[in-house]
Amino acid sequence: MTAPPPAKPLTLQEWETLMENFQSGNGIEKWNSLDPSLTDHLLSSLLRKDFPLQLKFQLLVFLDEFSISIFHSENLNRLIEALKTVIQSPPDAVHISPLFKEQFMISVTSVIVCFSEEDNVQTVIESLVELLLTVINRPNFGSDRHTRAIACECLRELERSKPCLLSDVVGHLWSLCQNERTHASQSYILLFTTVIHNIVDKKLSISILNTSHPLLPFSTPQCLNREDFGSDSGSGLNTKELRRALAFLLEWPQVLTPCGMMEFVSMVISVVVALELQPSMLKVQLFGMIHSYDPLLCHVVLAMFMHFLDAFDGQEGEVSSRLLLISRESHHYLVFRLLAIHWLLGFNQLVFNKQSRTEKKIETGNEACSTFYPSLFDPLALKALKLDLLASCSVLRQKSDSDYKSSSHDGDDGLVNPVKVFEQGLLSVSSFKWLPPGSTEIAVAFRTFHKFLITGSSHSDSDPSTTRNMLDSMIFRTLQVMLVNMTLESRRLVPVVAAFVDRLLSCKKHSWLGERLLQKFDEHLLPKVKMDYKLVYCFPIFDRIAENLTIPPRGLIALLTNFMIFLVEKHGPDTVMKSWSQGSRALGICRTMLVHHHSSRLFLRLSRLLAFTCLFFPDLEVRDNSRY
Repeated sequence: MTAPPPAKPLTLQEWETLMENFQSGNGIEKWNSLDPSLTDHLLSSLLRKDFPLQLKFQLLVFLDEFSISIFHSENLNRLIEALKTVIQSPPDAVHISPLFKEQFMISVTSVIVCFSEEDNVQTVIESLVELLLTVINRPNFGSDRHTRAIACECLRELERSKPCLLSDVVGHLWSLCQNERTHASQSYILLFTTVIHNIVDKKLSISILNTSHPLLPFSTPQCLNREDFGSDSGSGLNTKELRRALAFLLEWPQVLTPCGMMEFVSMVISVVVALELQPSMLKVQLFGMIHSYDPLLCHVVLAMFMHFLDAFDGQEGEVSSRLLLISRESHHYLVFRLLAIHWLLGFNQLVFNKQSRTEKKIETGNEACSTFYPSLFDPLALKALKLDLLASCSVLRQKSDSDYKSSSHDGDDGLVNPVKVFEQGLLSVSSFKWLPPGSTEIAVAFRTFHKFLITGSSHSDSDPSTTRNMLDSMIFRTLQVMLVNMTLESRRLVPVVAAFVDRLLSCKKHSWLGERLLQKFDEHLLPKVKMDYKLVYCFPIFDRIAENLTIPPRGLIALLTNFMIFLVEKHGPDTVMKSWSQGSRALGICRTMLVHHHSSRLFLRLSRLLAFTCLFFPDLEVRDNSRY
């Protein structure tokens, strides 16, 4: 009996159709029922020399994305064999390029990591690790340095998915790090650091100098198969050798890129904390990066500062000055300058929580806050963040000043003046008074009002005394006067002021502030408003006053009565419908008072106002629709 003819390979058009079907989720069953299987077609196409290299890259991405649908754990050995064939093939620019080898390693590693939790893939993982170790076991060869770096990154991902997978060969990895001198040394260093980090994290008692276990062939460490893996006590760690390894690693920061440095330091910090080592060794090697112009390196220093506050005692001012300088340098990207302000917000909170003014007066309050004032020509986003920083700093300084003043110190020299900070900070957005209500600068100004007002009373703080303290604060008193004057001088801002009051009233924590503002408007705004047709601009504020039960309605009723008298006096042929439209809005405020206030004094005064209105506008109907 003759054998069946070999299956015809898929054409380029068929592969493109197949990938489109998988992407859309339609027609997948047809491709999964191929004979030979889709796995066979995929692997054979990747190994064909007459297959376009560009389409091979697309197949590798397709393999990575749909590996669960294409492969079963029983077929993974064939995938490793295909990778081995590609790696051992001599590179050329047409069929198998170094970039193709690297992408193949990445895709296969991704597939194996997806299947790593299954029970029957240990042999496959060992085969892949052995193949990758073969690739990296050629230190200092310049021609394949990038391929070896990619192989190290693949090993790192396998080590992350199965911690301590490479613990038996950590001594060999250390030797490779010492011998590597090309730019691939970063990947070797990060691989070695990852293994050290996992050994410390899992409290594994092994010798990292021991090279008795051969690098090749590779076998899975026995400790990974133990049920109590990772539950050993910390006393089993070989601290002396780990210290030596850490000292070696700290000699190599200069070969790391900023991204590599972030990963490196995040792992080293965990090792230092777990081994209870002196953080000064990190400080000496890495603190100078705060003066770099790369945001990632600055982030590394701040991460160390956060973990080791005591080790950086006395250098808070240097860090703060550097971050402030970054935010001021206009040649930096705006996003970096904004990031520096965000860092300062968190950094100041951290420092002030750590150090009270009674222990050490770092610098005078007004001088400290003055360094954060936004410049007139700063971008608006930067101004907004700097004003947030001013609000936060002034509140923190006030808390410190209260402790400082209540201590044995005499006088108040250098204590922060929050009103001065508030007013000088607003100079950078002072043009908001003349801009349209919807302008961004107005939004920034009122956002600053809100920040200065409530920063001292967090929503997470359940203590009501903080809100009561704000009612008596100088900032709140200043803001009350400012909003009253703003309403009188720039009536186009009245809707914005009303929205600001609504924001306070809608907050359960800060509704008292909104009520107190309305009371201030009732006491100081109503007697000062000018009686003319432009009074209707203030009606949004009057509506809020009419709704509030804590404010007696007599002042508002008296104002509306005078307004009706004004309308009667000015009413004539030339006013057309102006009297009617404005009078109707005034009656709307009267209705609001009737709905919210239930007092005989209200009804008496309001009945006089309505009677007067009906007298001069006979066609106005005031009807009692109440039912019993």
